[in-house]
This record gives sequence, C-alpha cells and structure tokens, in this order.
Amino acid sequence: MPLIMVGASPGVLHDINMHCHDCYEIIMNSEGEGVAEIGGKEYPFVPGVIHVIPPDMPHTKKSADGFRDIYLHADSLQPAGLPVKKAFEPREPLVLTDDASGTLEKLMSVLLSRYLLGAESDEITGMLFEIVLHLVEKRSTAGLADPVISELIRAITNSYSDPDFQVTDALLNTGFSKDYIRRRFRSVTGMTPVEYLRNVRISYARRMLRQKDTLHLSINEIALMSGFYDVSYFCRVFHRVTGVSPTQYMNQN
Repeated sequence: MPLIMVGASPGVLHDINMHCHDCYEIIMNSEGEGVAEIGGKEYPFVPGVIHVIPPDMPHTKKSADGFRDIYLHADSLQPAGLPVKKAFEPREPLVLTDDASGTLEKLMSVLLSRYLLGAESDEITGMLFEIVLHLVEKRSTAGLADPVISELIRAITNSYSDPDFQVTDALLNTGFSKDYIRRRFRSVTGMTPVEYLRNVRISYARRMLRQKDTLHLSINEIALMSGFYDVSYFCRVFHRVTGVSPTQYMNQN
C-alpha cells in the first residue's frame, strides 16, 4: 500500500519551517486561516482547503491566529482499488476545497485514528485511503473542469472590496439560473457564492486589523475597504465568523 503515514498538528501552530518530502503530501486544513508557501508561490488557506504537494517541493505555512491540519504522506496518489480515467500524478501544487459536508476531513480523521491505533496496514485502513485518494482526484477534476465557476470566483475575488457588488448579478452574468449556478458553485468550492464572498471579505479585514497600528486605519475605514458600508453590520458578520468583535480581534493581535 502506498500510504506511508498519517499525522495531525500536535496543537495550534503559527508557522512551520520550510521543508519538503520525497513523497506526496495531502494536507487538510481543519482550523485557522493563513498563507501556505509551496514551491515559491503563496496560497491562502481557510478551514476545508486541501493542499496536494508533489514530492521534493519545499513548503511552509503561516497563520497569525494559528492553524491545525491533518495530513498524509503517500508514495503514490493512484487509487489502486478504484478506477480513474488516467494516472493522477500532479507535478504542480493543487489547491482544492472539501465539500459542504466536510467529507474528506471526516475520512481523514478516521484514517488518522486507525493509523494511531496501529491499524495502518489492515484492509479497512487501505479502503479508507483508497477512498480519500479517489475523492481528492475527483475534487481536482471538478475544479479544473469548470471554467464557469472559475470565472465566477475571479469575479467575486476581484470585487470583494466593492460594497455595491451584488453576488446575484454575478450569478446572472453566467447565463444560468441562480439556483443552478449556486448549487454548481457549492459542489466545487464547498460554499455558496455569498459564503465565499463573506469569507474573502472577513479574511481581508483580519489582515487589515492586524496591521491597524501600522496603517493607522479606523474600524470604519477597514469595514469600507472590506466591502461593508455599514460598520455595525460589518461587526456582526465579523463576530459571527471569528467569534470576537473587530476590536477584540485587534487587541488580541
């Protein structure tokens, strides 16, 4: 079996040293947000983001608030027990997202438990590993094969700071019905378009709040730069996503 090991963060981490492996690594970001540097390029991450890292590729992760992840190392990403259209051997980093139910995270958690219990070589562990590989391959194909969703993501990320930006307009611009494209978006990203926009905006606001003393920006200004006209609404959304108010977050960081 090509599975080498399964592991998890020993606690909340803020950064790890640049390193590489002579095998594939699949990292499921289970908690926290920050930036991963893989092969000299930066890739933001939030919970549910999956990084697939080819062998011998240097990588590191950093997060101001801390992160946790589950990871596995494997000699091959070819799911021997399940059919695929072609060999799944990425040579560049892949950034994927779990589905809305967190299926991959749940499977990797069970896989981790079995590995820690010493059942790393039994048939059930092997089957779980095969299913994880199959789902990772499927998620990568879904993301790469959907140019409509890629264009919609581009429109959202390019307009996050515009308070007048309407997700509904972006959905209609695809030429499909709102309900259909919303379901299609969620199947690829694991989030609705509105949730995706909210996460991008709050992630940007958190970066601005961490640099408030350097940038000399008020919370009202940060709210506006993050796409919110109403600072009260911004504070409510920020608290709903992070569990703290913007002022508390700023003081903590």
